[in-house]
Amino acid sequence: MIENKNNEARFQKNKSFAQKYHDDVVSSGRIGSDPNVSGDITMFLTGVEIDGKEYVIPLYNPMTGKIEGDPYQMERDGEMKTFYKPTREAIERARGYIRDGLIVGYENPQDAESDRALYYDQVVGK
Repeated sequence: MIENKNNEARFQKNKSFAQKYHDDVVSSGRIGSDPNVSGDITMFLTGVEIDGKEYVIPLYNPMTGKIEGDPYQMERDGEMKTFYKPTREAIERARGYIRDGLIVGYENPQDAESDRALYYDQVVGK
């Protein structure tokens, strides 16, 4: 089992949320696509700072079929890539997840990205 030894409870809580989100999108048949993203979209996870903590949140909204983010280009690993800055709507949805205790925040973006990198492939079945 892949896990983050620094904070197993937080890791499991956030992984469980991502797994349920992904599974709900797949089972509802609301898998999305975007011309800037290769492959199917079920979550489109990103890190965002909310009220002094970093959270990993899904930008993909299966109800609208859209990524709730504003695209921008940035060089990564020698090539231009498209990234998305979360919209107000995405952040408000995330505040609901936080309020309901569905996701847990991190002290810094590096820890959030470390956990996301550990559980992402497991969640989407890669």
